[in-house]
Amino acid sequence: KLVSAILFNPILIVISMFLGIFGGWLACTASGVITSEDYIDGIRVWFDPYTITYALIKTIVFAFLIVSVSGYHGYRISGGALEVGRASTKAVVYSSILIIIFNLILTQLLLV
Repeated sequence: KLVSAILFNPILIVISMFLGIFGGWLACTASGVITSEDYIDGIRVWFDPYTITYALIKTIVFAFLIVSVSGYHGYRISGGALEVGRASTKAVVYSSILIIIFNLILTQLLLV
């Protein structure tokens, strides 16, 4: 689970970045706010490769956190469906808190 999450989540993020840029282009050109050439020129001028590196680093760390915390709580279940519900709730809460903390740490380390 851990290896697949660490390998596949960055692929999902790259696809999301591409679709976001394409959606922005589509919205701008369809609404007539700016021309297609201006949009592409803006992307070329303001493109920073470190932004992609930063996003991929965060994705790998967050994937590790989510899978490891969820796996830890999942393997410690003893009981029935009620315990599964409690463990999944704990996993979501702990993962969310850890993501917020690690987001702060990574932002301070990588964007200073």
